[in-house]
Amino acid sequence: MNVASFLMRNPRRKREDLGNYVLRVVLESLQEKDARVRAELVDEALHFYRGRIVDSVEEAAEERAGSELRRIEAQLSELKAKHQTLEATHRRLVASYPRSVSVREAEAAILAAYRLAREKAAMLFEMPGGIPTSASEEIREKVKDPKPKWTK
Repeated sequence: MNVASFLMRNPRRKREDLGNYVLRVVLESLQEKDARVRAELVDEALHFYRGRIVDSVEEAAEERAGSELRRIEAQLSELKAKHQTLEATHRRLVASYPRSVSVREAEAAILAAYRLAREKAAMLFEMPGGIPTSASEEIREKVKDPKPKWTK
C-alpha cells in the first residue's frame, strides 16, 4: 500500500488523532455502495493504521534503546576511568614494594604464622567462654615452634 496516495485520497485534519482519523476514514468507506470497493477501502485504512502503530512502537523501542545505550556508555566510561585509576595505583604500589625479603624477616613471619595457627587450633578445643580443656592445653604444650630453616 502506498501511504502517500492513501493520505492524498483521505486527507488528515489538523490536530486529528490517528485513531479518530482512521475511524473517520473507515466510516466514510462504509458509505460506498459497492461491497467489494468498500471492503478494499476499509482494509486499506486498517492496513494504514497497523503500519502507523508498528512505526510508533519501533520508534519508541529505538528511543528506549538509544537512551539505554547512552546510559551504558556513560557507565562504561566511568568504569574505564576507575580501572585506569586502580591500574595506576597498582603500578605505583608494585614499584614501591621491596623486590626481596631478608631471611630474618621471612623466618620471623613463618614463626608468627605458625604460632597464630597453633593458638587458633587450641582455641577450637576450648569450651565456650574460653575455658581451657586438656586438649587445648596439650596443643599449646606439645606442639613446638618449627626449627628455623635458614637462620640459627
